[in-house]
Amino acid sequence: MRITFHGATRQVTGSAHLLEIGPHRILLDCGLFDSDRIDPASPNRVLPFDPRSLDAVVVSHAHNDHIGRLPYLVKEGYAGRIFTTPATGDIASIMLRDSARIQREDVRMAHIRHPHIETPDPLFDLLDVEWLVERLERVRYEEPREIVPGVTLTYHDAGHILGSAIVQIDYKEDGRDRRFVFTGDLGRRNTSLLPDPAVVKNIDILVSESTYGNRELEPYERLMKQLHAIVARAIRLQSKVVIPAFSLGRTQRMVYCLQELFATHKLRPIPIYVDSPLANRLTEVHRDHPEAYTPHARALMDKDPLYFGSKYVEFCQTFDDSRRLNYQRGPMIVISSSGMCEAGRIRHHLRHVVSDPDNAIVIVSYQAEDTMGRKISEGVERLQILDHWYDLNAAVYVLDGFSGHADRNDLAWWYEQTGGEIEHGFLVHGDPEAMEALTPVLQPFVKNPVKLPEFHESFEV
Repeated sequence: MRITFHGATRQVTGSAHLLEIGPHRILLDCGLFDSDRIDPASPNRVLPFDPRSLDAVVVSHAHNDHIGRLPYLVKEGYAGRIFTTPATGDIASIMLRDSARIQREDVRMAHIRHPHIETPDPLFDLLDVEWLVERLERVRYEEPREIVPGVTLTYHDAGHILGSAIVQIDYKEDGRDRRFVFTGDLGRRNTSLLPDPAVVKNIDILVSESTYGNRELEPYERLMKQLHAIVARAIRLQSKVVIPAFSLGRTQRMVYCLQELFATHKLRPIPIYVDSPLANRLTEVHRDHPEAYTPHARALMDKDPLYFGSKYVEFCQTFDDSRRLNYQRGPMIVISSSGMCEAGRIRHHLRHVVSDPDNAIVIVSYQAEDTMGRKISEGVERLQILDHWYDLNAAVYVLDGFSGHADRNDLAWWYEQTGGEIEHGFLVHGDPEAMEALTPVLQPFVKNPVKLPEFHESFEV
């Protein structure tokens, strides 16, 4: 096998790994880089391989850093099958249509702001997404599928978000059975909503994520106690709690955690408002897959007519619904996107709560450098929100343990469960510091030195 790393190398975006097994070429993921999509020099506009030469595409899960360039791949000539889990296929169709809409709007605004500068077309449009959706082939967990002659795909539950998968590829080489495994993004253990990541054994070649390879996150029970205290404070002060959350995964997890808090921790329920049109659509997909959740979560959510819904949860449908929350008295909780506070309705909610010390802002997601979310989590004195400056007086709580990513301890546990004897190991999808910290954790289970690939670097394994 030859493997070439075309993304997520010493960074956490742009996941794309090309496998060459005999005459077959298989692409694992085709995600967006953290770059302006309408910039002509964006790495998102460069495919370092001929899409028409690919025999299959295998997708690990539906976050944009893993699926965001799939329509571009189709636009540039790929005409084969794209394998996903059933839930990932449902989510990807929503996420990519939303991405096409955003790009179209970005181009329109660029024309308005800079009418004399030529702006490139969007990376892809809605028609490209529709062609992509036609090519999706859904494969259930633990059901092996031959994707090209002599090469079998098996998906295992990664526990990261709904539909996320560990990718197992089995094939023969020189008469010998071999197994390649790509972790995708692994989830945390013991988080109540989704199962723990599945264990895979007898691995010959492992490509592992390393997002939190240098961090140990708070255990779930401690996070729930902290969330309890924050909500109890809002009840006591009759104030608001605002939670910036990504529309996929984090919003649904926080709704569930609050439902669990009210049901099992004996805290008086208060209204929860979910304010994100995209999150509303994605929550509908989450309701279509009750089999994905733990027995504990299903027992809790079965008590209400709708999963991720109850008489305490309201999903805002219109901008008027959103605006009404700004003038409504507490106690109340608002969950809104974007998760890093860089766009979306969250900015409107922040400007109405940020200056009142009785209110609270709860950070539950990774915050990239220079984002408003990072500034809030670091406790800056003043914030610029929608062209106005505000004093940051609200209480700020950082509970990033609610992340869907495995931390250093979770990754170490998973490596140990494999049984070791791995011939080749590679770390991707992490900052250099995280990769370097995780290398000695993985190395005892790998016979050869663990590799940290460079961009476009290839290996014969």
